[in-house]
Amino acid sequence: MAAVDLSSSNTPSFQLLGIHCAEFLHIRTKMLSGANLASIPLKRSFKRPSQSCVSIRFSSSVYNARENVNQLLEVSDRSSYILAQYIPEPARDAFLAIRAFNLEINKINDGGSNRQSTASKASSQLSSTLGISTIDVKFKFWSDLLSKIFQDPYSETTIGEPIAILLREALRNDLNLDIVYFHQFLQTRRHFLKTKTFQTAQDICSFGEGTYSQLNYLTQGLLLSPSISPSTISLLEYSPTLQSKVTDIAAHIGQATAISSMILGVEYYSKSRNQVTLPVDLMTKYELSQEDVFRITQGHSSSDSEDVREKLKSVVYDTAIVANDHILTARSKLGQVRDEIKEVVKENASKNSKLREFSKKWKAGIPDVIFTPFLVSIPTSLYLEKLEKCDFDILNKKMQQKEWKLAYRSYMGYHKRRI
Repeated sequence: MAAVDLSSSNTPSFQLLGIHCAEFLHIRTKMLSGANLASIPLKRSFKRPSQSCVSIRFSSSVYNARENVNQLLEVSDRSSYILAQYIPEPARDAFLAIRAFNLEINKINDGGSNRQSTASKASSQLSSTLGISTIDVKFKFWSDLLSKIFQDPYSETTIGEPIAILLREALRNDLNLDIVYFHQFLQTRRHFLKTKTFQTAQDICSFGEGTYSQLNYLTQGLLLSPSISPSTISLLEYSPTLQSKVTDIAAHIGQATAISSMILGVEYYSKSRNQVTLPVDLMTKYELSQEDVFRITQGHSSSDSEDVREKLKSVVYDTAIVANDHILTARSKLGQVRDEIKEVVKENASKNSKLREFSKKWKAGIPDVIFTPFLVSIPTSLYLEKLEKCDFDILNKKMQQKEWKLAYRSYMGYHKRRI
């Protein structure tokens, strides 16, 4: 099928965003090994069954999987649900699956330090009986399932997991997905469940690189599928520097997202898992103990509650600064990307008709498929802004209010190429 460049044709409706709104051929690993983008294979070789065998049989399962994942995100990750509207339609189901994968893996837990929780009791019982934990079983399930669909996406074996169905469909449509990023996500999340704490803010950044950044890389690879963005692939092939900067932006956004998520999750982890997700070194610096955090977040008042609250605000402030620095760096590099694209087009448009034709349609000089994965930074920016307005007091009731600015900010950011 002839490639149709969708890298600049996906203009969302602002009205649609408010109603129902439906993260490159990723070269990070290849670049680190010194490979050229042009040397990376764009196609997979699978044995395809006849069209009659697959078209009818799987259409209903894909539809049901799409509905299931949409409902999950609408309830549990509305930011991704809204931002999916900016993804070109051929890749939208896969994007939704990637974001839902994040939700499902984040649900896996062993009860933390709360030994009375159902999850903790079940894990202990399974461990004493079979020598494995419930989280071991769940992580192995996902690892095996991913390996299965990536090894043979054209298998007619029934898959009941909606996320896997949508990912398999993306592979059947020759969209770029790399299992390495999924496995890295699983490995990092599994490590977090074992360690349970972060010694420094940099440790949270490392966690973010292994989780949220991996999701961003997956989205970049997805949108830089040959059938979606041939002109942008040509653009990137001309400039390793551009490739590197685009990847770096995704990395910075992922790390900022992780830090914000851990700040946001302080109350949840404290109440449900007896776990503190703030950096230990900063808590030590401000003489804030884990017991202090448990007591104040779980509503146990004491004579020193105000003092503890001020210490908590100081720890949150120092932690949030790191996230904000990553956002600022991402914005700075986005400006550099804009300038680099302009230079590459200027130097090569005369000898590349595809690049010359489609570059005229790029909003503010940046192709959709390069910019769109960066929109996931906007929910993080909005959270950090709200945190600042509340004087970094995560216990302020205003921090619990739903964010209503995302639809507008994402719409303006998309058109003006701002994050």
